[in-house]
Amino acid sequence: MRSDQKKEGALHAKDDNPPRNDNRAGSPESVFDRYSWFYALCRERLFADHTEDIAGAVAPLLDRPPRPVLLEVGCGPGFYSSRLAQRFPQIDVVGIDPSARLLAHARRKARRNHLRNCRFLRARALQLVNFPNAADFIVASRLFLILANRRSALEAIYVSLKPSGLLFIAEPLSPLRAAVPLACMRILQVFAGAGNLGEEFAACNVLNRSQFADFVASQPWKHVRSWSDQRYQYALCEKAA
Repeated sequence: MRSDQKKEGALHAKDDNPPRNDNRAGSPESVFDRYSWFYALCRERLFADHTEDIAGAVAPLLDRPPRPVLLEVGCGPGFYSSRLAQRFPQIDVVGIDPSARLLAHARRKARRNHLRNCRFLRARALQLVNFPNAADFIVASRLFLILANRRSALEAIYVSLKPSGLLFIAEPLSPLRAAVPLACMRILQVFAGAGNLGEEFAACNVLNRSQFADFVASQPWKHVRSWSDQRYQYALCEKAA
């Protein structure tokens, strides 16, 4: 078996080892672990749902041989992973995130829904550079606003896409809206007597439209379609064949 095939298969393995050198600014993954229940609630009830946009973009890839692989980076409680696995049983879905407790939530949800084509891996975006040509489609929703090394993460995502693969990006437009869930977790931390979180939320950095366009264009995409609504900006990026 070729080395790249081994790496691709490794994305399907369950791995609970903690990620090394996490690139979320201030290592806030510990906060996501402590208040995973609150973040999962925000994901289910507060954040916008882009399932229909993602499903429409995935549709042209469904007949790709062999079984297409969809990867959700920063999957948290597995919101999109579970929904897309349920909608498209003919694809394999892998969600990755550095938070063990959020992944536990995601796995419970997948078991409740009897999803055999949905798996979760404890990993961070930068580690994807070790899995070239692994995914046909990648979802990155609300990911880059909390990454200190966002450009390196995008480079790693680009590497992990197969030729002609697609990346769906959704990033908030409002810094205030983006900061609300993290600020609430900060308040919970203070009331729990664990002290002030200090710099852990300092790098919740929303890109404006110009910055977003420059960021997306940092990779040599074959084609990029960009659009926005009142709350989010989006890009659907195609890697060259």
